[in-house]
Amino acid sequence: TNNEPSGQIVIGNITDFNGSFIEGWGTNGADSIIRDLLGTRPNFYGTAEMSTSGEYVYNPTVLANDPEITDNEDGSKTFKFTLQQDLAWSDGSPITAKDYVGNLMIFASPELAENEGSNTSGTTIVGNVDYSSGDKKEFAGVHLFDDYTFSIDIDSEYMPTYYEALSAAITPVPFSVYAPGVEIKDDGNGCYLSDNYTAELIKEPMESERFNPTVTCGPYKFVSYDATNKEVTIEINDKFKGNYEGKKPEIQKVILKYVQDATMMNELESGNVDMLVGTSGGSTVNSGLDLVDQGKVEYASYLRNGYGMLAFHTDFGPTQFKSVRQAIAYCLDRTTFCSQYTGGFGALVHAEYGLGQWMYQERKDQIESELNPYSYSIDKAKEVLEADGWNLNEKGEPFVEGTDKVRYKDVDGKLMACEIQWANSEGNPVSALLSTMLPEAMESAGMKLVATTVDFPTLLNNYYREGIDEPKFNMYNLANGFTASPQIQYSYNPDKKYLGAGGNTNFWMDDKISKMGFDLDKTDVSDKEGYLDKWVACMKELNEELPNLPLYSDEYHTFFNPKVKGYIGDDMFSIHYSLVYMSVE
Repeated sequence: TNNEPSGQIVIGNITDFNGSFIEGWGTNGADSIIRDLLGTRPNFYGTAEMSTSGEYVYNPTVLANDPEITDNEDGSKTFKFTLQQDLAWSDGSPITAKDYVGNLMIFASPELAENEGSNTSGTTIVGNVDYSSGDKKEFAGVHLFDDYTFSIDIDSEYMPTYYEALSAAITPVPFSVYAPGVEIKDDGNGCYLSDNYTAELIKEPMESERFNPTVTCGPYKFVSYDATNKEVTIEINDKFKGNYEGKKPEIQKVILKYVQDATMMNELESGNVDMLVGTSGGSTVNSGLDLVDQGKVEYASYLRNGYGMLAFHTDFGPTQFKSVRQAIAYCLDRTTFCSQYTGGFGALVHAEYGLGQWMYQERKDQIESELNPYSYSIDKAKEVLEADGWNLNEKGEPFVEGTDKVRYKDVDGKLMACEIQWANSEGNPVSALLSTMLPEAMESAGMKLVATTVDFPTLLNNYYREGIDEPKFNMYNLANGFTASPQIQYSYNPDKKYLGAGGNTNFWMDDKISKMGFDLDKTDVSDKEGYLDKWVACMKELNEELPNLPLYSDEYHTFFNPKVKGYIGDDMFSIHYSLVYMSVE
């Protein structure tokens, strides 16, 4: 049932905005919520959409019928989509097949990469490598038949796949806005763009839409971003037909507001915000539960499909060496850290998984028994460093404990100091706790930790290396939420187009983990145990290599004013999905 929308909700978020509201460039948790609700990243109006049970299903709101699927002789698979004919952009203009195909043609194009965008769309589609590199003008596996019909061919290299509906999911972009005057043509060899499509032509309109989206398709449309007060206002998109169930939002206006960890519960209690989504940390959660006990707020709790971590850049400096990453792990008493930070509302994890992830829940005992816990040991830290040649001092002479402070290693004939540049953000309780636990321990092992505190947008620019000519930082403390389908194959893919905002934020230059991720994704959907075996193997490799050092995974708590109704507490079915079902009294 869809009711007339009314009222507003103010949602507090402890992540500061980066202000980038379309796909193709680096993002953070706050920007991502806005992108999701605007429909500028793959979710609403996709040919497949996540259901309330956490599975991707073909979207009848968008599709006239399920796709026509053909198994081709070369092992590829064709998905032919026919759209409903009443889809519209927020400005009332029709959404057509050109807008779905246009997503692939722009976001896989080398012209987008020229504008420092990530041209990784359609990776699994036939002809992607030739098209995205500029070797061919045609995108061979993409075909446009008429205003409401198009098809894509998934390459045999990526078939079968454990997540078939998701693998073929495409969402629209306002093609005529992003690429004004450009035509999409198809002579039978795949779609291509008219000759007036250039990096220069799309630069200005996409830059403008990135920071001030004017034409969108999600349940809400953009109103404003107040960088001074750090809040984004969005309002009902009355052209939105509904999610995969036809459900439309009932809250007229949504304000997403940056709040500080230290004061956000006060803001909730005073009514400055109506909701705090996915809070973590023992002191924060306990403060919220106190308000619950007083009858002032309500809450939902759920296990996190993600984790907090120390993220390493692995292509330069000391953190390019596994020994250094492992030594840092041994220098941090992660058990104590996790206990102190989560206050019992979370647990220690040892690789790239979260407590709420179904694979972990299925193989919890195996994961807990077979992964290295990196138990706190300064002696072990010294051992792995010395075994890898970190046994010199600044003069190139043997390192002497008690006399020399920092270990050095001969790297290609030059001495490299074991000095780690750590970027952390303002007012972050994780940063504060790490600062009390890590520097002294690392010093005891012969490493030096240099901390720099920056605002969060600056941290992310360095993390993604957007506008950064020379990288400075080796280590960042961050958190990451996982998608329904693990993206290991892209997160550790050394191909240049994946580096940074393309998914490989560690700048990982070996392809072994990526190949394991591709193999995982290629598991037949009927082979659940085979899929889990491969997933465990991926976790073991990540646990050994440590491109990221896991710190914790939470039992999330979302606190909200009692006037908020219909919230679905589930980390997979995130707030942008849940908002469509919510109302305010």
